[in-house]
Amino acid sequence: MEDKRITHLAQLGHGFAHRWRSFFSGLSTKLSVQQKQHRENGWVLVSAIVMILFLTAVGFAVAELSATQYQHTRLEAFQQNAELVAEAGIEQSVDALNGDDSFSGYASAQTFFDNSTQGKGTFTTTVTVNADGTSRTVVSTGIIYRHSSDTSPYLTRKVRATVVGTTSSGYSVSTGPGGLIMGGSADIINSNVYVNGTINMSGSAKIGSLSNPVNVDVANVACPKGANPGPSYPQLCTDGSQPITLAFSTNIYGTVCATGQTSTGPNNNIKGGNSGKGLQVGCVAPTVSQPVYNRSSVVSGVTTTASGTSGTYACNGNGTVTLPPNVKLTGSTITWGNSCVYIVTGNVYIPGNLSIDGSAQIRVANQLGTTRPIIVVDGTVNVGGSASMVANTSGAGIDYVSFQNATGDPSATPTGTDLYNSEQEQNVTVGGAVNVPGMIFDAYWSQVVLSGSGHLGAAAGQVVNINGSGVVLFGTQLSSGAKTWSITSYQILNN
Repeated sequence: MEDKRITHLAQLGHGFAHRWRSFFSGLSTKLSVQQKQHRENGWVLVSAIVMILFLTAVGFAVAELSATQYQHTRLEAFQQNAELVAEAGIEQSVDALNGDDSFSGYASAQTFFDNSTQGKGTFTTTVTVNADGTSRTVVSTGIIYRHSSDTSPYLTRKVRATVVGTTSSGYSVSTGPGGLIMGGSADIINSNVYVNGTINMSGSAKIGSLSNPVNVDVANVACPKGANPGPSYPQLCTDGSQPITLAFSTNIYGTVCATGQTSTGPNNNIKGGNSGKGLQVGCVAPTVSQPVYNRSSVVSGVTTTASGTSGTYACNGNGTVTLPPNVKLTGSTITWGNSCVYIVTGNVYIPGNLSIDGSAQIRVANQLGTTRPIIVVDGTVNVGGSASMVANTSGAGIDYVSFQNATGDPSATPTGTDLYNSEQEQNVTVGGAVNVPGMIFDAYWSQVVLSGSGHLGAAAGQVVNINGSGVVLFGTQLSSGAKTWSITSYQILNN
């Protein structure tokens, strides 16, 4: 009995000891977990602080980079504006020179813009006569002020350009029996107009100006009329029709001799201007010979034949091509485009078509002196884009002549109905924003069309069609009364 009690007490002791061991073991485990959690919480806090410091540093770096980039972009914008202002000074000076040959530049600052976004931009210019006596140098200084109230310039840029004056060949427009068609806001300024056929003006087209009236001769040799005039075409019209047709808003300023014309238009459109005599009723205009080009002599004078679409005399990027004198360029369509520069050193013969576009520049070699090179084209001539053409230092430009006609033979001489049908073909087209003062475009047997906002030297053809906002400018057409000035070289100068 005693042994059983002893055994029972031992079992109770073992149980009690086990529970206490379990209690202390659990307590120890809980304390260990809490210590581990505290240690982990400490590392999380340290990591968070490090990350915050890193992100703050990155933020300051990005902010500093953004500020620097902003300042750089703003400075670049001011620099570009300064160059644009200087270029504007060049353009304004050339325009003023075309109005007055004695113009010597803008000595006082001219404001080009003044606003809160761009600041204030002004320019001054000087115009000096070069030693050759035919060209002048224009230097323009563009100045940028950050604010309108600033007295000290922020940036200054200079641009220098050489300009050459092109002399007159005595006419700006000469047509065959197909006559002169004018529409839109087309202008013919300060040069005589010779029309063997008739004149049809619409829109707000204008010939001459109040201060610079011109001579206009209209021979009215445009009959028989109709689509099939026959072999007697062209001859003097005796049907009593008016050779000049005028819309309400059109004007002719000058002395007008038009065979058979008795009307001054629906709004008294034919006026004398400051020194003209207006319409001379009863006047008989002479038949004027058009410019004569000897195609056969240009063709027979060829000394070099090469591809015009590939190889040495083709440009597919922004290079410079020098065309030898008396060269024949083969290919169905010769394209002078992109930003290429073509230097013409003599006559060029193209049996196919000629297309001039992009930002191409056509230059006349200085060694030609006053001799105008002729580009004879058996197909069509199309000029567009922002192409430019530059006379040489002697003022010589280029004569572009298309001989394409309704017979299909460029060497033929169309007469009668063939001539009438040839007049309907638009074989010379000058459009876009081209700048080609001093250049002559002649659709020898067909129609020359001037559209867009281009300026050209002269237009000749059986029909001359001027529409859009085209302005015919050649030599004495501008109010300077002497020359048409155009830019031949351009350079940005370091300050």
